Amino acid sequence: MEMLSLLGSTMGLGFVSGLNLYAAVLSVGLGIRLGLIQPYPGISHLEVLTSPYVLAIAGVLYLVEFFADKIPWVDSVWDTFHTLIRPIGAAAISATAIGSVDPATKTMVILLSGGVAFSGHSTKAGTRVAVNHSPEPFSNSVLSLFEDGVAIAGTWLAVTHPIIMLGIVTVFLILFAWLSPKLFRLLRVELIATLSLAKKLWPSKRAYVLRGTDGSTLPMGIGNELGSGSNTNALIEAMPERHNEYWQSNFHSQPIFCIRCVAGKGVKGLRNSVGYLRLTNDDLVFLTRRLFRFGTNRIDLNSIQDLRFKKGLLLDRVSWRTDKKRQTFLFFKHKLNHGQEVLSILQQSKSAK
Repeated sequence: MEMLSLLGSTMGLGFVSGLNLYAAVLSVGLGIRLGLIQPYPGISHLEVLTSPYVLAIAGVLYLVEFFADKIPWVDSVWDTFHTLIRPIGAAAISATAIGSVDPATKTMVILLSGGVAFSGHSTKAGTRVAVNHSPEPFSNSVLSLFEDGVAIAGTWLAVTHPIIMLGIVTVFLILFAWLSPKLFRLLRVELIATLSLAKKLWPSKRAYVLRGTDGSTLPMGIGNELGSGSNTNALIEAMPERHNEYWQSNFHSQPIFCIRCVAGKGVKGLRNSVGYLRLTNDDLVFLTRRLFRFGTNRIDLNSIQDLRFKKGLLLDRVSWRTDKKRQTFLFFKHKLNHGQEVLSILQQSKSAK
């Protein structure tokens, strides 16, 4: 029973640290200092968190996170920055809590606590990416306040009722195993989008090289099939070799543009997949590789109606309505504003038909 209690406390503290590390530290430190929490002997070393210096630092950082966590996309950038901080912080708290024990037990506790914290952090970060795609701005604040409440309540449960908390964490880990593929796709999108924005804000001095579908260098002028003034040759991005082989085996035609993007709402079975949107003379095709298999979404240009563009902080959104439903594709930030260019080319392509 003592070992189960220890696991419940350390894994519980890891879970809440994955949601909000600074709220967890403040809850434990202030709770013990004010006599609201009485840690049992197995985790008595948590009293180190009552230090005024620890509480002051945790309090300042919690205030920063409190406001950053409620601003769309700023919260995602904050989560990206904390991808390693939260699991490491959770492992440090758990290692401190159990004090001097045999190395095998301490190693087990550190790994479990850090792993649960990473799972909690991934769930939070993935959920935030999904919420940030919603048009209204209030869901971030509501979700952030809910997470703060869970972190505070979970901290109290982990210290005072560790067996109950062990059960809650076990159920969470089962759900996480089922949701993790979807969450990691969202986190991958967030990471790529953040890096793309950084490249746009701080571009490298390396010359931009145009590539064809087979990876070869393109001469100037290729890609201007529409006869527009757009620099569409810069809109032909090189795909990985396997993608090229699949395309040549199934489609054959050369693209007017080929842009790396993300399938959004309305793209059945491929949502949140990173792939390539390619326009040919007849069709618009999204090609991606997911779970070691290729997936495609083919759209008849004649069925596209009501084209729209919306600028975002990390991703730009282009959407249209087909005969069946509305589809959305998300474009990474780029110096050429790929989303706007794609919208312009699609509008010209439809007008030319």
